[in-house]
Amino acid sequence: MSKNRHLSRRDFLKASALAVGGAILACGKGEQFVELTATVVPTPAIPPPSALAPGEFADTILVNGNLITVDSALPSAQALAIKGDRILQVGADAAIRALAGETTQIIDLAGKTVTPGLIDAHNHLQVWGTLLNMFEPLLPPEVRSLDDLLAKLADAVAKVPAGEWVQGYFWNVTPLPTRYDLDKIAPENPIWLMQQGGHYGITNSLGLQIAGITAETANPVGGVIQRDANGEPTGAFYNHRAMDLVRSHAPQPGTETTIQNIQFAEGLMAALGVTTYHDCNARFSAIQGYLQAGRDQSLLLRGDVFYTLEWPGDLQRALEEIQYDPDAYMRFAGYKFLIDGQNPTWYTHEPHAGISWNMPTWDPKNFKKAIRQLHDTGLQIAVHCGGDAAFDLTLDAYEEAMNANPRPDPRHRIEHGTLTKPESTQRAADLGVQISTQPQFVAFANMDKAIEMFGEERVGRMMVTREWLDAGINVALGSDTPTSPWQKPQVTLLGAVRRRDNQGRPFHPEQELTIQEALYAHTMGSAHAAFEEDVKGSLTPGKYADLVVWSGDFYTVADPMDIVNIEAELTMIGGKVVHQI
Repeated sequence: MSKNRHLSRRDFLKASALAVGGAILACGKGEQFVELTATVVPTPAIPPPSALAPGEFADTILVNGNLITVDSALPSAQALAIKGDRILQVGADAAIRALAGETTQIIDLAGKTVTPGLIDAHNHLQVWGTLLNMFEPLLPPEVRSLDDLLAKLADAVAKVPAGEWVQGYFWNVTPLPTRYDLDKIAPENPIWLMQQGGHYGITNSLGLQIAGITAETANPVGGVIQRDANGEPTGAFYNHRAMDLVRSHAPQPGTETTIQNIQFAEGLMAALGVTTYHDCNARFSAIQGYLQAGRDQSLLLRGDVFYTLEWPGDLQRALEEIQYDPDAYMRFAGYKFLIDGQNPTWYTHEPHAGISWNMPTWDPKNFKKAIRQLHDTGLQIAVHCGGDAAFDLTLDAYEEAMNANPRPDPRHRIEHGTLTKPESTQRAADLGVQISTQPQFVAFANMDKAIEMFGEERVGRMMVTREWLDAGINVALGSDTPTSPWQKPQVTLLGAVRRRDNQGRPFHPEQELTIQEALYAHTMGSAHAAFEEDVKGSLTPGKYADLVVWSGDFYTVADPMDIVNIEAELTMIGGKVVHQI
């Protein structure tokens, strides 16, 4: 990397949209914090861990702390030294202080807890930035009912000229608005509303007209155009291929705007203690933005991105048009499929009470062919699986591709794995499949409504994290931002160790993890899921100096609920401060 990007304190505050104060960590005599900056610098050639040439010293040392290393060779320590962008040595205060010279920055942690930087193994970072900057939020507490939604949306419509699209996103509104509800407040403006989960959306009559959708329009493969009793479209579209029929006509961000949205969201993530993200749903325009930002060396965090294939024509583009040499901040990781949607359209072996239960988003034969071709590229494949039939179809596709071309350790991934059959767990373990999941989703669910939709037996099979871990499957954790309203990794950790529904009732607590297991999954497990366990995921000499100083200790909280109150006070990437309060 040859360019530097200096993000001033003022610019960082604007990007993160957070109030950032002075340093709150105690400093000893002569010890101080540098001004809050985010600088991408050339990666220096560093000596082997703990080996310094005569006259060389650590660039930065952190002392007097409680270091949770997530490294079994040295699970805890007091201090850490950094040289260049790497961890030089970890150990006791005296040993680390001996590596300091006159120019070494010394940070007295005053007993604060330090962990490796959190790796968010499943999110949609550029979509988050796009929603925050380009969509009208129709969310609680302002929006809790259909009337609330229509009132706030009407205010947004009143601010734009006739004929201009108005786009918004909502969380949970019952009943869902129809085209006719939207027509009342926007007769002259096309509307596109997306449920925050991202797998269904709603338009008005003008939007249908612009898209050319009528009662005669057939459902696309893997998608549903919802219709009323007379066969007329209600305005609701389920799964991405159906949604594309309308949203492709609405304004889309160009590459420059996409990069700005990525940078904005990265500032927010840094403030949460996330140092690496895996964007597991990037379409071609988003991929172009990520890779251009990587070439420009204008990224704040480290990113691994997966190109999402929605249509068969995307396969050729995936094989021919995406090229990028990975660096320390950006890596094109591979390919992503969504083989079903959210729970109304989960692809399951037995019926459920949603919109559709027996419809994968790809024709299974074409899906397997695409998986085989992408497997041969040597990169990873990730597949969104909500239902148990989606999970098993994906395992079938992986197994067939691996048998045809037995690449060693491909580490293909399943994202979510929400509903599974008991016999599928060992099969996934035998195939070396990584499961990237979000146990905090349990807190969205109402146990009674879940049982009503899927039955009691299947509800017991949702996100069986303990079962996966005990079977030897590598589990990675992520936020699924912005599909989830909770971006904080602390909420993800809490969801892994305390399974409760939205009424606070236990939701199969036999699947809970310990906090040690959950933190491992959010660091080393997530690093392993991206072939990056040698450079990320633990406070180990030789790895990137990506770390977080926290306001509390995850391991010693009196009540698991207190986990969410622990805040990231300082975030470092490559030894450089990118967030500080």
